[in-house]
Amino acid sequence: MKGAILFSTTNAASLNIMRHLEKDWKWKKKSEKSYSFSVCAKENCCSGVEAHGSDKEIIDIEPPADLCEGPHRADYFLYASTHKSEAGTPALTAHVPGNWGSADFGGKAKTLNMAYAAKLKQILQLLAEGAKKHKLDWPVNMEVDHHGPTPKNGKLPLIFVEIGSSPEQWENEKAGAIVAEAMMKALFRPAPEVKAYLGIGGGHYAPKFTPLMLGSKERAVGHVLAKYRADEFDEKMLQQAVEKTVEPLEGALIDWKGLSGEQRERILPILEKAAMKWEKV
Repeated sequence: MKGAILFSTTNAASLNIMRHLEKDWKWKKKSEKSYSFSVCAKENCCSGVEAHGSDKEIIDIEPPADLCEGPHRADYFLYASTHKSEAGTPALTAHVPGNWGSADFGGKAKTLNMAYAAKLKQILQLLAEGAKKHKLDWPVNMEVDHHGPTPKNGKLPLIFVEIGSSPEQWENEKAGAIVAEAMMKALFRPAPEVKAYLGIGGGHYAPKFTPLMLGSKERAVGHVLAKYRADEFDEKMLQQAVEKTVEPLEGALIDWKGLSGEQRERILPILEKAAMKWEKV
């Protein structure tokens, strides 16, 4: 599967990451909003990958139409992005965008995007490897589904790859180099063969599912429903999670202690009615 990168010209982490792709990996800057990397020496070679920028906020950028269809079509998109938190804790994060409930930060309410669990797992592992290699003592976290965009063409997977969590970190050179390297390797390596699952429960940084993504060889999680959105889960949202995952879902993994008893009592019958296997983690 062929990927492409999307970035914002107004996003500090986007620009940091793109500078490192240009400097460290010899991406060609075609304009302020366009980069390319070719795997052949011929001019205008089509066997490489593209990066496209926009002046919009990163959570509002949709994949350009020419990369969604036709001969230069990408199969998935990596967003070079900032991660923000009130605590401002340094971190490298990655996740699938989308909204289980209200659209508080862009996108459409109760609308998920396509998840590519194996590629997300690969990226998180590459971020962890890069942090170790560059001696950057920051945590690497998977986040739950949240924020926009919700593109008109909702059939292509989106993955946000982020530097967090404050302006000081967004422009950190080591962080920019690590994310650029992770993106570069992910674009040119096949995704691992995994069994994909829906993750349910826990906090925003997926405390049960991040270790699984970083450690397990066989299992990966694409969509993650956080505890704070669990009350909005229903049959239609489960159907979206199933239909909007690249890989066939093996079942659901439930952060048992990451849900209240009432939430478990409401969610389990929904899974069982849909004949979805589940297990505690």
